Amino acid sequence: ILQKNFKKGNPLSILYLIRHAQASFGSANYDRLSETGRRQASVLAGHLADRGVAFDAVYSGAQRRHAETLAAFTSRLSDAGLTTPPVTVSGVFNEYDSEAILRALIPVMIGEDPGFEAAVSGMMRDKRAFQVVFERVMRRWVSSAHAVDGLETWKTYSDRVAGGLQDLMAREGNGKHVAVFTSGGAISVCVQRALGLSDAISLDLAWQIMNASITRLKYSGRRLMLFGFNDAAHLEIKNEENLLTYR
Repeated sequence: ILQKNFKKGNPLSILYLIRHAQASFGSANYDRLSETGRRQASVLAGHLADRGVAFDAVYSGAQRRHAETLAAFTSRLSDAGLTTPPVTVSGVFNEYDSEAILRALIPVMIGEDPGFEAAVSGMMRDKRAFQVVFERVMRRWVSSAHAVDGLETWKTYSDRVAGGLQDLMAREGNGKHVAVFTSGGAISVCVQRALGLSDAISLDLAWQIMNASITRLKYSGRRLMLFGFNDAAHLEIKNEENLLTYR
């Protein structure tokens, strides 16, 4: 049904949305790849290079974890005597600022429910406890139409990503293979726009996107369709359990 919306004769472009490899959760600087992340980035780079995927354009978010994941790919091509197109770096493909969201909303939510403080107190000592708090706070953020202390709203964030996506599609046109090295939140917004998903489902989707996975969209003009979601087979076939991560 979705394919009928595309005009006949227009060659479709394929957009590869590549989530960054694992960042350094729990460290002083989250925005860099962990040791596992560096291995994931290497496997991803080998997978793309071995498949002979030739990108006509490459985009990247402006965060360090995006750049380090992309660098593994460009290095692999360089070793093979190949080059990549110039990279367009854009902050529109950055992840939302989860630390700022937590700082702004946790005090508000404790004020509304003092019992929430017990969960918050243990969130940095246990990954499961962190996830419980994180999900609750993020659901509050996505459902709120109003900013708290100037905090960016989900609508502002998703509109920014969607605007960047539309600009990319208009700039690159039809018949292209385009890569975007980005984060789970931005990927979920792109899929949301392709499928018409609600904000709540889009957030749930973001939490399922694995590190160093590939999601593909097809587009022609301003029309989008999902072509493949959260592909991590290149990691799974390595039979290294620690390569399959979500954070």
